[in-house]
Amino acid sequence: MTTLAITSTAAVIVLAIVAVYTDVRWGKIFNTVTVPFALLGLILNTVGGGWEGLLLSVEGIAVGFGIWLVSSFLGRILGGGDIKLLMAFGALQGPGFLLWALAYGAIIGGVMAIVVALRRGLVLKTFKSLGTSLYMRAAAAVPMEIEDGTGGVRLPYAIALGTGAMVALALHIPW
Repeated sequence: MTTLAITSTAAVIVLAIVAVYTDVRWGKIFNTVTVPFALLGLILNTVGGGWEGLLLSVEGIAVGFGIWLVSSFLGRILGGGDIKLLMAFGALQGPGFLLWALAYGAIIGGVMAIVVALRRGLVLKTFKSLGTSLYMRAAAAVPMEIEDGTGGVRLPYAIALGTGAMVALALHIPW
């Protein structure tokens, strides 16, 4: 592994840890956390790979932006901080990594949500709300409101995305 690859990998780890901390502590992932890491990814990949490296980072940011568009269309499934966290991951490691981190994060987030719902007795209420939201989205083009059935429970999704990034690093980065 090159020094730039090691630096980029370390940056993903630091970014994930800081994002989890701020999301748990203050309920958001700050731009002052994500933007510098996205810029670092642009710089590292440009220095290490020239125009191809820059393109890799820009593609990572663009895929994150595309995920934001889809999320917004479906009813704001991911928050703005979550999207910017994914975009920073994409800038650091490229779009493939971002998609793996998102996939693993979605699985981890789903398990977290089920555990929280079971512990708080919200499973039936949540599934009814989800069913209603899906029906209203399909039948009347009403934006989905998935969070309505949560009983005010907030799930800091940076935990899932940060852990998903760690899993993606462990499984998809050549050591």
